Amino acid sequence: MRIDIHSWETKRMLETRRVGDLIGLMEILEDFNEPLDIARLDDQLDEERVTLLNLLQDAESLGLIEVDNGDVFVTSLGREFLKADVEKRRDIVRERILHIEPFKTLLHELQKLQDKSVEKEWLQNFIHNYFPSDNERRTFDIIIGWGRYARILDYDSDSDEIRFR
Repeated sequence: MRIDIHSWETKRMLETRRVGDLIGLMEILEDFNEPLDIARLDDQLDEERVTLLNLLQDAESLGLIEVDNGDVFVTSLGREFLKADVEKRRDIVRERILHIEPFKTLLHELQKLQDKSVEKEWLQNFIHNYFPSDNERRTFDIIIGWGRYARILDYDSDSDEIRFR
């Protein structure tokens, strides 16, 4: 069965909650060392179809893979990512997520602030105003998780303070 991941959303936003899931996908693709049919990849992963499609879209948005005619190809940036140490991987992700939602709009809004530190409530209001959904908590978790990994932000859950670097 062929799946067209390009037929989904028009406004692309990161959907994968954990960076480790993306790293796992990339390592599976590296193990095969050839273009992989999405259906075959689906057999390799123990994920729901929607989760797999979101993961593929996120990897493609980050420039790590390309999907063409149902086949997944690792890009040159994806190969660089796979060969990189943890610090270089963080740098690659940081450079790429700055141009993907919700980070693109978030960083634009942060430029308007004097202080680079905000309360959790500010971020929750930002999400509600710009990316409302039935699961705004998930968007919050994506921002915190990916932001921490890419060293864009620090989050102190005790004080509920988010500091942007």
